[in-house]
Amino acid sequence: MAIVVACHASAAATGMPADGEMREAHAVLLGLAQDGVEPKRAKSADIYASIVDTPNAPRLVTRLEVSGAPCRARTISSLQFPGKWATLTLGLVDLGRITSVTAYGSVDDMIAETNPVPIDAPEAEQVVLTGEGLFCSSRLSLEDGGASSEEDCPDRLDLPMMDPEQKSRARRALAIVAGFCNSPAFQKK
Repeated sequence: MAIVVACHASAAATGMPADGEMREAHAVLLGLAQDGVEPKRAKSADIYASIVDTPNAPRLVTRLEVSGAPCRARTISSLQFPGKWATLTLGLVDLGRITSVTAYGSVDDMIAETNPVPIDAPEAEQVVLTGEGLFCSSRLSLEDGGASSEEDCPDRLDLPMMDPEQKSRARRALAIVAGFCNSPAFQKK
């Protein structure tokens, strides 16, 4: 609860986040912003690409766009193999649907859903955000003419906070969500 109050105070002091800050918050919560790698920035979107050491390795490329409602974003991801595209995934995230935020001190505790810790505790290493229909995606196989597709709406986003940089990015993103997304998990009680 302390981080909720701190997030509200921080957000109120800074005003509405800029479009780039909102895209960065979405990228952190969706796991796109990894190890400080900067995306290619366009006027209305950020493009993230997985880092590959071998030119023949598959690569994931994701375009992140924040819609007119800053707490909603869409993603277009493609798993690219050298010389062809294999899978296209269209996704929608609504951070206003977050109903609970739980922190854990280890991956094992997160998997077992035991021993939660306060989100602002120094030992917090994993955060789980849940809410019905939080992130919905539709995956299309581009092989064989794109005939097969799968839809999925997981109710959970996992947010790692393993090192000081990840903790800083995660807390910034959570402060934006707490201050502007009207998520039930961050409502004052």
